[in-house]
This record gives sequence, C-alpha cells and structure tokens, in this order.
Amino acid sequence: MSNALLNRPKNVAVIDDSEAVRRSLGVLLTARGYAAMGFAGGVEFLASPLRDSFDYLLIDYKMEEMSGMDVLRSLRGEGIETPAAMVSGWETSGLERLALEAGFTAFIRKPMLDHILFSLIGPPTDGEGAPNPKPKAKGAA
Repeated sequence: MSNALLNRPKNVAVIDDSEAVRRSLGVLLTARGYAAMGFAGGVEFLASPLRDSFDYLLIDYKMEEMSGMDVLRSLRGEGIETPAAMVSGWETSGLERLALEAGFTAFIRKPMLDHILFSLIGPPTDGEGAPNPKPKAKGAA
C-alpha cells in the first residue's frame, strides 16, 4: 500500500440540520487533520453519491426531515456499515441506550468535548504519522 494512502485523512460526515453545528464541527475536524463534509440533514446525506465513502459519521438525533435513527437504519438497509455516533443536545431518558441498540457506536451529548470526539474517531490518518500541513507562503504569519 502506498504511503500516500496510509496518510490519507479520515473522511468524516457531519449530518446536522444546524448550520452552526456543521460549520463549527467542520472547522474543528479540519484543524485537527481530518477531512470533513457537512450535510443539512438525513435526506441530503442519503441522496449523496458519497454516502458510502466516509470513515466516520456524526449524525444529529433530531432533525426536521428525518431522525438520526432513521438515517442509520437506511444506511444499514443499504449494507453501509460506516461507524456512526449519534450527537444530541436532547436529554431524553434512555436515548443513549436506544442509540447504542440501534447500532450507533457512541452517543455524544452537545455541547461535546473535543477529546471525546477525537477518541471515538481515532487518529486523523489511517497510517502512521499525521498529514503534512500545508506550507505557509513566504512572508505569511
């Protein structure tokens, strides 16, 4: 396997109907060396031809068009077994248990702590070492 493939950043999909959450998670993930792509909900994600190309999924529980549970159920029905964490700000009794029983690998409460998120996703690359940061242009701060 080539070294370039070993150092490929993990692709993380952020599926959340809150633009602020998608944007902030995208910034956080890319700053740590991951590749991140946001989707405004389950319908948009499931319609994407890229839906089976991610290494990890962060799926909001309560979205307008379909729930995070429904998104995961649809993916599993298609045979897509990408690891996924349910993300929720709701304090519903038993929600974490239901998420794990449904096949989510983890349940993350909003607001989330960085170290919890990154311990679930794993290192940003599949191989050893981190991706090379983009070199700064001469004279750049």
